[in-house]
Amino acid sequence: MIIQFENINLNLKYLLLDYTGTLSEHGKLMNCVKDKLETLQSKFDKILVLTADTFGTAKEELKDIPVEVVILKHPTSKGKLNIVNELGPEYCVAIGNGNNDIDMLKASKLSFAVINKDGCNAKLINHADVIFKSTCDALEALADQRIIISLLRE
Repeated sequence: MIIQFENINLNLKYLLLDYTGTLSEHGKLMNCVKDKLETLQSKFDKILVLTADTFGTAKEELKDIPVEVVILKHPTSKGKLNIVNELGPEYCVAIGNGNNDIDMLKASKLSFAVINKDGCNAKLINHADVIFKSTCDALEALADQRIIISLLRE
């Protein structure tokens, strides 16, 4: 996904997503997620879900969606950061809501904090480029880059 406009020059190849509280509410996949991720599949080389899988439901809930699920062991924040660094931070857009997402958001070229029903860690907000009231809204912004442009332009 290439976004170029005035001061904005992004070449995003990887969409990195947290699961618990970001794609799910209390461990159950949010209604909008499947359709939105299927729409975004062609815009990225790879979509990865990086999770500690608190509820133990991620793989089952995501089985029919074109994403790679990576279950991380403690400390999950370091595991997420390692993956960003392996892929190349300049190619990553990250979406999360928890404390263990801070390093992933800080390292990624573009980062979104989402609030959703399960809430959002207050410290995370200070490390996001953009904050959305829901993951559905964040994924919609990726589908329509004019939203991102309107939020990042100088």
